[in-house]
Amino acid sequence: MSARWLLVCALALLTSCTSGGDLPEGATLLSKSAESMRSVKTVHFSIKVDGELPDVPVKNADGDLTAAGDSKGNAKVNFAGQLLAVEYVLTGGNLHFKGPTGGYTKLPAAFAGQVYDPSAILNPDKGVAKVLASAKDAKTKSSGDLSVVEATVPKDVAAGLVPGISADVKATFSIDKDNKLKNALFELPGGQKVDVGLTDFDKPVTVTAPQ
Repeated sequence: MSARWLLVCALALLTSCTSGGDLPEGATLLSKSAESMRSVKTVHFSIKVDGELPDVPVKNADGDLTAAGDSKGNAKVNFAGQLLAVEYVLTGGNLHFKGPTGGYTKLPAAFAGQVYDPSAILNPDKGVAKVLASAKDAKTKSSGDLSVVEATVPKDVAAGLVPGISADVKATFSIDKDNKLKNALFELPGGQKVDVGLTDFDKPVTVTAPQ
């Protein structure tokens, strides 16, 4: 076999490997991930908001969450033009939160929705499982230990996870080999971005009301 023929074969092989022809279908990856995420009982989450969202005053948040809706963590919230750091505990139908000074204040859990309700993340009816299952025009960008899929999420579904979204959004999902969603990046038409990161799936989480 001539050296020229070997070069042609090598180029052909390289082209086939980089063309994306062997990548798994995006819709299949999202469907498997949606099914897997429905069974998640606990998770550690992080949220980062780039830009202003009228219905989401939280700029970033980090905490632990159970499928039952209990959560604890900390957040930075835009209040009256100031960025305030708060700690929170969401359990037993109540929201306990503490600002930079003083102790915890107790309010009904419904007040969490006025800032950001993390319990929506694992809610099968409006959380990440619903988002993954409802995404359209999915296209796999890369595959390996982490698969990256781009898709469009309908506005009504996206709003269940990120309140105030009023248009379909572009989403980029990163999914691991166990079909768990590791990251979801939402890009809104106005240029705002919401980044949701998930780790520590099904690790023990205990949430108790502060004394």
